[in-house]
Amino acid sequence: MQQELSLEEICALIAKRIPFEAIDSEHCFHLKISSYEPIIGAAIHDGHHFPHHLQQNCVLSEQERWYEEDPCTARFLGDIPILFKGLDSRYYYDLNRTESEAVYETAWGKTIWSRPLTAKEREEALKRYRRCYQVIDCLVKSLVNYFSEQPILVFDIHSYNFKRWDRAVPEINIGTSQIDMQKWSGVMNTYLKTLTRVFDTYWVAENDTFYGKGAFLKHLSTHYKNVLVFATEFKKFYCDELTGELYENAIQDTTTKMQMVVDQMRAN
Repeated sequence: MQQELSLEEICALIAKRIPFEAIDSEHCFHLKISSYEPIIGAAIHDGHHFPHHLQQNCVLSEQERWYEEDPCTARFLGDIPILFKGLDSRYYYDLNRTESEAVYETAWGKTIWSRPLTAKEREEALKRYRRCYQVIDCLVKSLVNYFSEQPILVFDIHSYNFKRWDRAVPEINIGTSQIDMQKWSGVMNTYLKTLTRVFDTYWVAENDTFYGKGAFLKHLSTHYKNVLVFATEFKKFYCDELTGELYENAIQDTTTKMQMVVDQMRAN
């Protein structure tokens, strides 16, 4: 049952290894833990919330913001044992950038604000950014300590717009440029093969459209020696990226197949 909890209450439940589902009291993130296993799903750009008091200052429409977000990526992770979902738009702060780069003035060639954010407004956004990383660290530290030398697998799920590309692009792209492939090549190759087998009609590629250079992956890889992040980008074949129309059958099919992938990776 979903509830609203403070960050301290959430970390206390994690410390006691108690399953729960909650939105944090500042409504920065949604965290669901069905069971404590070395498997995490992360949809850090799924969020669409944008603070009301900044909307008049934002020159982008709601649809323009949605266009660069990663809608439905939390749904793709289905019944994964642990699921973290960001609730705020990446146009407010981007969890896949370092803290110094997380609040944009311009992004993807577009100016965001009609007037620059004040120092107070920027700090309000960064407090929410830090709050998300606080709970991520609380969770990952707990799992690393409990599972000792067993790898912690993080399915870092994103989506990307494909109509801007002037060539054919893969339905699924895995970014491995920041991964220690000398250490993790076996597990990563298993993941790629599993995706290719399960999504048998799709083109699954490595470092084709994106390279896995995000700050979320780097943070986890740098701070935790036995955490492997699968930076996975889905082409927006499951929606109309320009209008926002969702294709429910494609979403459900992707969710079903990703559940199969997660289950097979758990079994290995």
